[in-house]
Amino acid sequence: MPSARKSRALVAATVAGLVAAGVAAEKVAARRIRNRRVPELDPLLRMPDDVVHRTVDVRDGGTAHLVERGEGRLLVLLHGVTLSAGIWAPQFHELAGSPDQAGFRVVACDLRGHGESTPGSDGYGLPILARDLADVLEALDARDAIVAGHSMGGMTLMRFCGDHADVLHERVGGLAFVATAAAAPMPAFLLERLKTLGASLTERLDGGRPVPAYRWSGNDISLFMVRRAFGRNPSAAALEQVRASLEAMDPEATQRSVIGIFDHDVREDLANIDVPSVVVNGDRDNLTPLAGAKEIARRVPGCEMHVLDGCGHQVMQERPHELARILRDLDRRTRRAEEAAAAGEPAPAG
Repeated sequence: MPSARKSRALVAATVAGLVAAGVAAEKVAARRIRNRRVPELDPLLRMPDDVVHRTVDVRDGGTAHLVERGEGRLLVLLHGVTLSAGIWAPQFHELAGSPDQAGFRVVACDLRGHGESTPGSDGYGLPILARDLADVLEALDARDAIVAGHSMGGMTLMRFCGDHADVLHERVGGLAFVATAAAAPMPAFLLERLKTLGASLTERLDGGRPVPAYRWSGNDISLFMVRRAFGRNPSAAALEQVRASLEAMDPEATQRSVIGIFDHDVREDLANIDVPSVVVNGDRDNLTPLAGAKEIARRVPGCEMHVLDGCGHQVMQERPHELARILRDLDRRTRRAEEAAAAGEPAPAG
């Protein structure tokens, strides 16, 4: 049947044309993303040359790698899963103090299994990360520090507040929860399946059997997946920084860290936080949506809420100037609270 063959050929040609058009459109979109420059932000993505590196031993034999710059009140920064201290480079530029300019002693910490930090005998999980934070604050001899946690770093910070309230009150003066959530940010039906899968993967890893992992090479698939972490018009350099961090991660460290998030739920504990706090979230955050930030602000007494228009999950890269302003405001607010407490007066509002 010549007409039938012609019809099939036409359909095949049409499908092939659509596929080719889709591939071409994908290539154009990828090229556009890779070519985007943000001149006012891109130079901030590289760490200053004068940062100082140090290593702190934590109690189970692991190590915490710290990056430090500046002088002033201590500001400790905790990154999210699969990232590292280097993701906070803009804050080292924006907030580090000097003899000529007021600012902070900025310290960013590689969480265990990330960057140059190593896990100890107790493995992974948010309770272990919270304990590491307590050890780091003790090692730094922190006094009235401000601690900011992004994503998993924010979850770590919330867990720290509950598990190590004594260290919190002795060494911390202010808290910033950045693009994070008080419970695993996923639907309940999916979370239960992920917990089951996580238990199976943990058993496999504990038995010395590696779990296949995606390799975050510089292809278009990786680019588009990383793009979801950002809001409106992200810098190509910022996307590449995240992709390179993902590629550099040890697969087992990634898997165990992500599995540790599945059990995260500190919502009932947030009412006990009595340290001046802020929560910051982008309205285009696909990973920790705005609803989770609103819940933190509602549950933590006196917590201030900041919503960044057009911003995605990577607040420190996308909106460094606004984040710097928010952290400076938190610094001023905590100082007013400390002065009021010293004078025996009620803490001022705002």
